[in-house]
Amino acid sequence: MSEPWLMLTSYLANITDVNSKVDLNHNISIGDLIGQVDLSKFYRYMGSLTTPDCNQAVVWTLFHEPIQVHKSLLQRFPKETKLSNNYRPVQPLNGRHITASPATPRPPGHLWCYDDHCDFTPSLWPELPHSHCSGENQSPIDIDTQSVLEDKHLSSFKFTNFDNKHAIKSITNKGHTVECILEHDLVEVSGGGLEHVYSTLQFHFHWGTESTNSVGSEHTVDSKRYPMELHIVNKRKDLTLDEAVQTPDGLAVLGFFIKPPLSTKSASDSIPAETAAPTSSPASKMDAWKKLTLYLSAIRNISSEVEFTDEISIDDLLGNVNRESYFRYSGSLTTPMCNEAVVWTVFKESVTVDHHLMKMFPKNAGYHNVFRPRQSLHSRKVYTTAAATVPGTTLFYLLLSCIGALIS
Repeated sequence: MSEPWLMLTSYLANITDVNSKVDLNHNISIGDLIGQVDLSKFYRYMGSLTTPDCNQAVVWTLFHEPIQVHKSLLQRFPKETKLSNNYRPVQPLNGRHITASPATPRPPGHLWCYDDHCDFTPSLWPELPHSHCSGENQSPIDIDTQSVLEDKHLSSFKFTNFDNKHAIKSITNKGHTVECILEHDLVEVSGGGLEHVYSTLQFHFHWGTESTNSVGSEHTVDSKRYPMELHIVNKRKDLTLDEAVQTPDGLAVLGFFIKPPLSTKSASDSIPAETAAPTSSPASKMDAWKKLTLYLSAIRNISSEVEFTDEISIDDLLGNVNRESYFRYSGSLTTPMCNEAVVWTVFKESVTVDHHLMKMFPKNAGYHNVFRPRQSLHSRKVYTTAAATVPGTTLFYLLLSCIGALIS
């Protein structure tokens, strides 16, 4: 790459006078000077010449990648020509739009978002390049418990290394969620009616605001939205990630609702019928959540990431939540590009977390209401685990207690 620029800059000593020129005796092409710059990544806007008369007749293309030239060669330009700072000051945009080619990387959180501070809000996600967000198998959805279908093939899960206290590698602020990245090929999920073994990649959170009455779950049950939702993302072990997002069952996501503990136990908190809406896990381990949320102040900047050093397992965060009772449907990722590659499992029982710990997520991340609006179910079906049978002895004593209550 230095050779063409070495030859080009060698002529600068011969054009020190204004309007002087010299013929090139070397074979140098524009391609030689550009080198390995990726020409598919560029920005575009309507503008002008940058020297008088500054005619507004230019379609500008600015390439994202710079040309790599040795510093000593760049220094030859001002040294030999005796010219310096020969650039025009930045001009106002004045309502003009700057576009980018599909291959151009975007700053985190700038291209798409959940509110109105970016170019593409959820209603415009389908317009993103390579987007699948207008498909008919989109997530999240509302789970209508009156229309779910029982499926006896929805068996118990096998969670491998969910109890490993060193599985969490790092925690990062993605600009639209807080994500915990797991050690490679350590944690796995199988069973539960899944036809493959899945490697657990990461888990992340969706939330509303810092308000006590805030809601922020993505899925809803009978139109009820919960304060937060935890997603554990798993990829088929036999596929690469690029292959998985193009395969209908390439990903398996486990969704857990999160809500604060109730001050008093009501009838609605008893063990639900198999198609009932989620209740709270009676024994989530709050110490694990306290340790996890302490990291949030260290990742307030978008794209910041810190190593996770505390001994916390996924089991610690889930506590005693019932993992035998859940809903199942086929859907998509809930962020662009919304690939319809997800086998969704939404657990009926919610994880219990103190409200002051939940509000640490929006408080430290600096953004709120990070959940996608629910999508149409279209012709899809939502399935549920089979109703649990009551053992004969238990049923006998339940009947006795009911009879006793009636007599008294």
